[in-house]
Amino acid sequence: MHTLFPVQTSAQNSPLDVNPEPDIEAIQWSLISHLVECFLLEQWVEERYIQVTTTAEYLANHQTTQAQNVRQSLEMLSEQYRDFFDQNNPLMVIRIDQERQLLLLIEPAYASPWRLSKSCLPVIHNVNASLNNNLNDSLDSNLNNSHHVDSALLEPVSSAQQLLDIFLSMMDSASLSDIGVLKLKESLEVSFIAQQQSAVANITTTVCQNPHWYQTLIAAEQWASLMDRPFHPLAKGKLGFTATEYKRYMAEFNQPITLAWVAIAKSHVMVAEHVQDTTTQNPAKYLLDTTQQQKLMRELDDKGIADTHIAMPVHPWQMTHVIDEMYADDLANGTVVALTFDALITYASSSMRSMLIDADTPNSIKLPIGVYALNSKRYLPALKLINGEKNQAILMQARTLDPELSAQLRLWDERLWWGYMLPSHLHDKSAINPYFYQEKPTHLGAMLRQLPADLCDDTIQLLPMASLGMLVYKQGVSHHIFDGIAQEGIHSTSQNSFQEGSPKNKKLAVIACFKSLCDMFLGTMLRCLRLGFAPEMHGQNIVIVLKDNRFTSLLLRDHDSVRIYPPWLARHKIADPEYLSPPGFKNHLYRETPKALIFYLQSLGLLVNLRAIIESLVEHYHINEETLWHEAMTSIEESLVTIDFDDDQRQILRDGLLNSSHYPHKTLLLPVITRGADPHGSMPAGESKTINPFKRVKKSR
Repeated sequence: MHTLFPVQTSAQNSPLDVNPEPDIEAIQWSLISHLVECFLLEQWVEERYIQVTTTAEYLANHQTTQAQNVRQSLEMLSEQYRDFFDQNNPLMVIRIDQERQLLLLIEPAYASPWRLSKSCLPVIHNVNASLNNNLNDSLDSNLNNSHHVDSALLEPVSSAQQLLDIFLSMMDSASLSDIGVLKLKESLEVSFIAQQQSAVANITTTVCQNPHWYQTLIAAEQWASLMDRPFHPLAKGKLGFTATEYKRYMAEFNQPITLAWVAIAKSHVMVAEHVQDTTTQNPAKYLLDTTQQQKLMRELDDKGIADTHIAMPVHPWQMTHVIDEMYADDLANGTVVALTFDALITYASSSMRSMLIDADTPNSIKLPIGVYALNSKRYLPALKLINGEKNQAILMQARTLDPELSAQLRLWDERLWWGYMLPSHLHDKSAINPYFYQEKPTHLGAMLRQLPADLCDDTIQLLPMASLGMLVYKQGVSHHIFDGIAQEGIHSTSQNSFQEGSPKNKKLAVIACFKSLCDMFLGTMLRCLRLGFAPEMHGQNIVIVLKDNRFTSLLLRDHDSVRIYPPWLARHKIADPEYLSPPGFKNHLYRETPKALIFYLQSLGLLVNLRAIIESLVEHYHINEETLWHEAMTSIEESLVTIDFDDDQRQILRDGLLNSSHYPHKTLLLPVITRGADPHGSMPAGESKTINPFKRVKKSR
């Protein structure tokens, strides 16, 4: 069986092998599976070219000789294909052209109508090859070789790149951007190479056993980074990194990253509203210990810029590949001064540009890095930082309006930042500042993140939700972070049930643990929707707080992605934040309808975040998938009863989350083609639809 998760294999099949190799077939299957899902949900071709049947019906609908040839050709494939056809499984038949059909060996799913069976790769059926096979059979009959069949009759699709070419060949080429197609192909190839590297990263399997809270967070970020954005075929591709840089800068490799530093003239630094005095409020004051600060100040004094410049950390990749060229004039005239100071060692988070410190400090840093991830550059625009400040104000006010939110919704403080800006527009924080829409100012800056002090405690464990949707394989054995949680008896139905060894008791403990996670995550997000806003719900952005082996709260980061529905905000006297946006455009953070706001819980919250966790638990613990989706549904049903929604809100949420036949779905790949070479700062995405994941649960109950 194939797996969605990176797998390490031993060349000698020995646990003692210290040089594991990536399982290439597993990686290709994972990419192919995600490609198939995107192809179907994004409707790359008209439905009339796609038919869902069964293997028995497919053979029955062919002429007798053709069916015989297909069966004979199956004998030349692996046993899994023969078993799949013998068991009369669902089969999706897609017409590629007059000569070929693509056979997808599928099974029912929860987040989409169908998904690729883990047993087999897609198969190309060269339909007209059957005629040639008839001739071969006749010619070879005298040689008593009646089973001689052209092997090209059924040809497995062995790579995602091959499958992408097939899908693109079925589309109207006139509607495709050539540059966009090249970008998509390049991103897929880079993602394939990156997955091979990540699969052999030496990741700890004992995340929750670290003695200090910050060690647990860094370790959990390694897990979260291993698959990046789940279900996105391009997620691992970081265009701009060499293979060496990828292993140096991605979180799963756990490499210490020494930040570079520059000094920027104060005349060229825009700061956050909460920065009142750059002498006492600057990155060095928050990130460096006393000895490091003294060393940095000596260099600034020696250069005669201690009073005129602000020291700023820079990602080392950014320093080499962007700053030296883009800021050449500033470096030449002294506006920007490269420093030799290199005392701060950090570790990458799963978001790549957010850097963590391996020390008992609430402070960490988010930096721009001009690498394409998900086909968008990871720079740091002041406009987004300003909108992030506005959103944090909403989040802070919301916590005062709902006692449960006050306890369950925790915030990384993101109100301190510094960024390069031309002096003529240094104090212009209006939407008409033209330099908000230029690329250069977005590549040199920093945003501080500060944890609530009470979470910097060794009784606390901080786990990005993305880490819970991941398995780590070593020597063919899978590991899950729940191993270190459920085994402590968290919410177990019987004391010490996990250690007792009963598979049934282990599953019950894991299911109870998952239900507790759903109650915390879904209940908190529904309380946010009640007040009129939707936080960023992706698993990289939400960190679950574990205390005394219980999920106690959610910790939010990346506040610039909070979306709002103003009429529901107004019910609770939360003012319009008046987001900045380009003149003539309505900021996308505004949602025009409740349905558009709920979209984020449906798509990112359920179809990405919780789905990834469910699929990892199913594979690792062999739990029935429907059971876990039912637990998530029950959490929503209970929250709709217990939370003090207005009647219209409760009905809208019930209809949208539980009663509707379909969910909106984010499109991922076609927007890459549409965008082409545009170096935008956000992931290209559109919207299609899929089935409601709870639809199958309700049908079977």
